[in-house]
Amino acid sequence: MDKNIRWLLAEIDRWKAEGLVTPEQGDRIRQRYEQPPADAPAEAVPWGMLVFATAGAIVIGLGVILLFAYNWDQIPKFGKLALVFAALIGTHAGGIRLLTRDGWQPKLGEALVALGTMFYGAGIWLVAQIYHIDEHYPNGFLFWALGALALAWAIRSTANGLLAVVLLTIWGSCEVFDFRSPEYWSVLLVAGGLLPLAWKQRSALLLAASIAALQFLIAVNVFHWGAGAHAFTASLALGVLLVAAARLTEADRPDFAAGAGVMRIFGFGAFLFCSYLLSFHDAADDLLDWTRNYGPRPAFASAIGWTLFGAGLAGWTWIARRSLLQRELEIRREEWLLPIALIYCFGVAVLDPRGYSLLVSWSFNFILLGLAIMWIWRGCQDSRLGPTVLGSLLLSAVVLARYFDLFQSLAARGLAFIVLGVFFVAEAMYYRKMRQTKGGSA
Repeated sequence: MDKNIRWLLAEIDRWKAEGLVTPEQGDRIRQRYEQPPADAPAEAVPWGMLVFATAGAIVIGLGVILLFAYNWDQIPKFGKLALVFAALIGTHAGGIRLLTRDGWQPKLGEALVALGTMFYGAGIWLVAQIYHIDEHYPNGFLFWALGALALAWAIRSTANGLLAVVLLTIWGSCEVFDFRSPEYWSVLLVAGGLLPLAWKQRSALLLAASIAALQFLIAVNVFHWGAGAHAFTASLALGVLLVAAARLTEADRPDFAAGAGVMRIFGFGAFLFCSYLLSFHDAADDLLDWTRNYGPRPAFASAIGWTLFGAGLAGWTWIARRSLLQRELEIRREEWLLPIALIYCFGVAVLDPRGYSLLVSWSFNFILLGLAIMWIWRGCQDSRLGPTVLGSLLLSAVVLARYFDLFQSLAARGLAFIVLGVFFVAEAMYYRKMRQTKGGSA
């Protein structure tokens, strides 16, 4: 069944529960869309076929490359060129031909085009070796990535998009780590070339890979330009922005709920990681200090951080308008801690944190505790295991951190663990009680 139909059927139940449609109307709508017409085309090939076929194509490509590399010296120059271009043209021509057909064949064609992209990359390096071209080697990854990106858009290929993500990340990393020459184009190509493709294709996998690459490239580039404090605040701002984007996607694009989930995971992951580091006062002293350890281009690093800050704040301002004034969105209380923490961090960084590091660490301890307790409370109230477990893990992480960072006495440490254990026992009993109240199994 198509994912859009599954979403619609789930929405019909909500409409009936909320009284938007009568039970009879809901049943009629369900009957109309639940059963496909007799002449409807067969269901699309599952994503598993695309993933494994693409992985197989990439492995085959690597094997062929290594096989030719083993006998490369014995092949004449024109033979080498003929092999390179024949493999490149043959795989792309075959893949594009399959893309025009019906049924499962377009998926196989996409895998074949991905294999052709592998041969295209191999051709770049082999032609350079044949003619002894001594060039800045990261450019090979750049041209390879641009070819994959162009094909991804031309045939709407998730597989080629994933290849482009990997190659752009390699290119950006090589420029930073090997040549100390960060390229903001790596960030722009991922953000402007791959995120829109993931959105258009409604591909959660491509979106996850693109966000991961974007977080990494922003961190390493900004770290080189403006040292660790700028990279840290930029990463925090990006996390807050991603959570805002997830909430807006849930409200406005329910057909891409998987994408909203990806953005929420990466956003909260970045926010919790940054908040956890700031809960240590020594770390807070360094991570928010923009006046120390300037890099070669601090103004550029600062501009990226402030851009992400402005985008994140704009997103949460729009959410506040729609949830508080227009009552269109329902935002959980604990999520308002994210924009508050973002404003707080940038304000401290501007003022110089050296006199506020202890205050910052205690503030983020309370923020983490607040998130943990509210997640646990909501999970128990709704009899949902996910938020309950996440809140418990976060609470445990905060207490364990204080075990090494705060308490000096063994008695104090032991008491902290006793209190935590009692809390978990009470939590388990309350969770069981709420499940029984709601009619669930204990």
